[in-house]
Formats: sequence, structure tokens, C-alpha cells
Amino acid sequence: MKITFVGATRIVTGSCFHIQTGKSNLLIDCGLFQGAREHEQKNAEPFPFKPSEVDYLLLTHAHLDHSGLIPKLATKGFRGKILATKATVELCNVMLLDSAHIHEREAEWQNKKRMRAGKPPLQPLYTTEEATYSLQFLQGINYNEIVDLENGVKVRFQDAGHILGSASLELWVKEDA
Repeated sequence: MKITFVGATRIVTGSCFHIQTGKSNLLIDCGLFQGAREHEQKNAEPFPFKPSEVDYLLLTHAHLDHSGLIPKLATKGFRGKILATKATVELCNVMLLDSAHIHEREAEWQNKKRMRAGKPPLQPLYTTEEATYSLQFLQGINYNEIVDLENGVKVRFQDAGHILGSASLELWVKEDA
């Protein structure tokens, strides 16, 4: 098994962990980098993995620093399943659309300034349409239910008590010896 810390390393934002086994390719969280400009610029960088090869995204909770790059992941080719608690799915249905609206308005505001300066326009990180598209991949899971992801991986979402729907994940990974 190989675990790559993609985000939330040396900073407390952009949570994302890439787990590769002999038969599975998973993410835990896919969060937006927030805060200082140099952190936020990381949101525009390409993912260090191929989104189309990710089988599952396991989402711990709906805060944007854990879920905010889901629309980008979907537009870059992710076609797997996003598993989260039912409450997290409901919150993401609101929060990701709101985040997209903010990205669109921010790009619009920046582009007014850029046009006056003769600079080319910027695209939002993702649009409301892209966020809406990404929501189809979300699936609600009950707390304490062991879910067999196949390929030797099982997961259980346990109440973390952080925000509504937040979960600590318990993973079982069986690889060929």
C-alpha cells in the first residue's frame, strides 16, 4: 500500500490523501486550499494523480477544506463513487454550489480589473454547473456500517463529533502477500 499526502501537509487546509493498493485507488478528502494567496494558488495546480483512475473518494465531512475540490476532480475525469455520511452529502449539496457561486463572482470581479489593465480574463476554479455535475457521484452511508469497496478494502464511518455528518474513517485493507 502506498499513501501520498496531497494536501494538509505543513498547513491545515486542502485535506487530501491518495491511497493506492494493488487493486484499489482511493482518496480520503479532496479539499480546497484556503487562506494565504500562496495556499489558494495550489487549487489551480493539476492533481498529482489521474482523477479518472480513482475508484472512490471517502469524504470525512463537508467543510470546504475537505470537500471543496470535488467539482474540479469531477471535471478532470473522476467517475468513481464519493462515499460520505448522509448528513455530509446533504451539506455538500448546499456548500459546493455556494462555493461555485463565490468562485464565479470572484472571477467576475477580478476580470473587471483585468480588462481595465488589458489582461486576459480568468476562469473561475469551477462553476455552478460543474459543482452540480459533481454532486451525482455522492452516496450517503450510515454511521457504523461496514462498506465493502471490493478489491480488498472495507470502510466504516464513525461519528467524529466535529460538525453535522463528520466521520472518522476506519479502513481495512487486504493485499496479496
